[in-house]
Amino acid sequence: MARQEINLGIVPGDKRGDKLRVGGRKINENFIELYNSVSAGQASPVIAGKHVMTEDESNRLTEIHVIIPAPGSGKIIDLISLIARITPTPPPVGGLNIYPNQMLNVTTDGDTETQDWGYFPALFLMSQSVEIQRMTPVFSTQLFTDTPVYVCLSGGENPKSGSAQIELFFLYRIIDPAASGTPGGGGGSSAPQVVQSFVNQSEITVVHNLQKYPTVVVVDTTGRELISEITHESTDQMVIRLNPAASGKIIYS
Repeated sequence: MARQEINLGIVPGDKRGDKLRVGGRKINENFIELYNSVSAGQASPVIAGKHVMTEDESNRLTEIHVIIPAPGSGKIIDLISLIARITPTPPPVGGLNIYPNQMLNVTTDGDTETQDWGYFPALFLMSQSVEIQRMTPVFSTQLFTDTPVYVCLSGGENPKSGSAQIELFFLYRIIDPAASGTPGGGGGSSAPQVVQSFVNQSEITVVHNLQKYPTVVVVDTTGRELISEITHESTDQMVIRLNPAASGKIIYS
């Protein structure tokens, strides 16, 4: 479940915001997700961190800027939350000037145009005052082991003018698929593990090419294991069915 924000309306008393009961339900569901996430991740502690991109680096945003280093051989980064604060240079220099279709992508797959984790929109990057923005999430289809998380401006062209400092605040955990007690782990086995994400789906076809019937665990976005129907159509392909549709991750090895 994505974070739910209470609608406050445009001005006080305009009756456009959420009613008290609706707002209270959103608060409760947000807290339930947080508590479940913490509970599910007890074996892998949550790590808090910060990465600062200087004004000079903001003029070279098309370069790959690593914000979370690779976690180590065979391990995977589970990015829980990423928030950015941008502080533009005072006039006459001002904030960054980029094209409207350019975004600051958050990725792990080595392609600067991919948003396998999420992105920050152009309007945020062009802010003329201090702004805070939560990453717009995009579920990845593949999480690569021993790979860093980095940000990069899409479009292949650096800002045309302006400058800014960008601070990135994040929460993440490191998953060790080979460690015992990890979902889908092999109790110390070094068998390779794949983590595949899905969004609001009830039927997912997975072509794994493992030449066997893999061990499979399906979890939702809070880390809770889901009851699923798994059909192994061959030793290289399976179909996972959920009722109702959900978002989360398939972990198999």
